[in-house]
Amino acid sequence: MEKFNFYQPTRVHFGSGRLEEIGAVVGRYGKRCLLVTTTNSEDVLRPLYDRVKKLLSAAGVAVIHFDKVVPNPTIRGIEAAIELSRQESADVVLAVGGGSSIDTAKAICLFYGADAIDWKKIFSSYTNPFARCEPISDRQLPLIAVPTTAGTGSEMTQAMVISDQENNDKECIYHDMAFPREAVIDPELMRTLPPRMTAVTGFDAFTHAFESYLREGASPYTKLIGEKAMRLIVGALPKLVQDPGNLELREAMSQASMFAGISLSNASACLPHPLSEIVGGVAPRFAHGQCLATLYPQFLRWQYDKTPEKCAAVARIFDAGLTGAPDAEAAAALPGLVTEFLKSVGLCKSFSQLGLTPAEMDEAAANPVLGVLPFAPKDVLVGILRGSYDFQETK
Repeated sequence: MEKFNFYQPTRVHFGSGRLEEIGAVVGRYGKRCLLVTTTNSEDVLRPLYDRVKKLLSAAGVAVIHFDKVVPNPTIRGIEAAIELSRQESADVVLAVGGGSSIDTAKAICLFYGADAIDWKKIFSSYTNPFARCEPISDRQLPLIAVPTTAGTGSEMTQAMVISDQENNDKECIYHDMAFPREAVIDPELMRTLPPRMTAVTGFDAFTHAFESYLREGASPYTKLIGEKAMRLIVGALPKLVQDPGNLELREAMSQASMFAGISLSNASACLPHPLSEIVGGVAPRFAHGQCLATLYPQFLRWQYDKTPEKCAAVARIFDAGLTGAPDAEAAAALPGLVTEFLKSVGLCKSFSQLGLTPAEMDEAAANPVLGVLPFAPKDVLVGILRGSYDFQETK
C-alpha cells in the first residue's frame, strides 16, 4: 500500500475580480494592516496599491505601507519591515506582489515576536520542507497573500527565499507556520505584467511542477496537480507572451502557478533550484526564473535517463505524438522539447549571454554547498553549471 502525506492550509479565493473582497478578508484578522509591496513609485503598480488601500480603508482597516521590498529580499530589508510592524502594532500582514513581496511578508509574520534573529541558525535549522516546526516566537502575525505574478506560487507554500548580501548567499528556509492564512488570486491583476516577466515567472511555475513531479516523495495528489499545472503552462505561456492582456490565458497561468505551488510545498524541488539559488547569490541581478531556464537544458540532458518514465510522461505533454513511443525514446526527446519551449518564450540564453562574468561563474562553481547537495555528485553539479555558461542558442 502506498503511503504519503499532504498538507495545504491556505484558504483560496480564486477568480477575476476577487480583489474586491480584500477588505473583508483582511478585516477578519484585525484592524491594523501592514501592506508589504515593492516601491510605491512604480507607475504600473502604484494604482493597484492605491486601490488596495481604498478597499481596506472602506472596510475600516488602517494601513501601514512597507514599500521597500527588493528582488531577492535581503536580511536587512526584512528586519526593517519587522521593526515597522512592531512600531505600528500591526494585527495582520497583507502581501501584494510577486514572490519577493510574499516571501518578505512570510518572514515578517514568522519572526514578529522574536527578540533577536540568529540568521545563521535559521538558515541551518529550517531546511526541511516536510518538518513540523515549533513556533519561533510567542506571537506571529497572520498573512494574506495577493500574487501579481503567476510563477512563484509563494501564496501556497511554506518556503521563503532570503538573500544574505554580506556573504553573497541566497537561502531557502521552510516553516509550516509560514503558509499564508488566505490567498486572493485575481488573474486581472496580472494583465499588465510585461511579456518577459510573464515568461520568467511562468517558467518558474513550470519548474515547480516538474521538479516536485520528479521527487521520490511525490504523491498521487502532487503528481496529479503537477501534471495539470504543466499542461496549462505548456498550452498557455507561449501564447500569453504574444498576447499579455488575454484574461483567459492569465487565468490558466494563475491556476497553474497555484497548482504548482501546492505540489511544491508537499514534494519539494530538486537539483535546478539550489543551483539557481547559488547563481542568484553571486549575481542577484538575474531573475530566478531566468536562471532556471538557463540551467534546464543541461540539467535535462543529465536527468532524462535517470527517471525515464516520468520524463517520458512530461515529454508527451509537450508532444502528443510521443504517446505511442517507448518511455526511453520519449524521455530522450524531453531536453530538446524544453529547449524549443524556452526559445518560444525568449528564455533560451546561456549565462554568458546574460552577462554572468567568468569570475562569477568560478565563484558559483566553488560554492561549498555543491559538495553536500543530495541530488548528484559535485562534479555533475559543477558540470551542469559550467555547461550552462557558454552554450549557444541555435537558430
